[in-house]
Amino acid sequence: MTATDKFTKSFTKLCGNLGKNNKSLYSALTIAVSKGTLRPTFTMLDKKQDKDSRNYAAFREGLTGAVAIISYLATNKLVDKLAEPFCKKAKILDKLEQVKPVLSLISVSMSALIVIPLVCNLITKPLLDKVSSKPVSNKRPSEPKTIKFQGYPAVYKNFGYTNGKLRIGG
Repeated sequence: MTATDKFTKSFTKLCGNLGKNNKSLYSALTIAVSKGTLRPTFTMLDKKQDKDSRNYAAFREGLTGAVAIISYLATNKLVDKLAEPFCKKAKILDKLEQVKPVLSLISVSMSALIVIPLVCNLITKPLLDKVSSKPVSNKRPSEPKTIKFQGYPAVYKNFGYTNGKLRIGG
């Protein structure tokens, strides 16, 4: 058996196993791990951006990836425990193995839509303040900038939260 035949056989076996175990959790975890490692790496390599902006973006992306992994695993574990009582109540216990993947997909989707953004918004600032030398400010600028345009004053307000050059939110 040649090396090409071994590779082909291994690749066929891998694809067959992936096809049999095609859970939404696996694809969501793969995406979370990839985003949680690659995005911060590429963000830090972008030397055109301000250092504070790069640090914040890389921290946020890495934190989002970590929260996503934990969230996906936790919600999937919860769905596995709730699937059987759900099927008993709906009197479809014979369809339990068909219901589990659907509930898993719903849990992954709800995690991505609600749980991950909520948790990240709650913990990003406190964690960044602990690991950063400069705390992130959530205070709005006290005075709006006034600029005259053709003799008429126009007031422009900065609605974003700022930390020096770093713009957060708004």
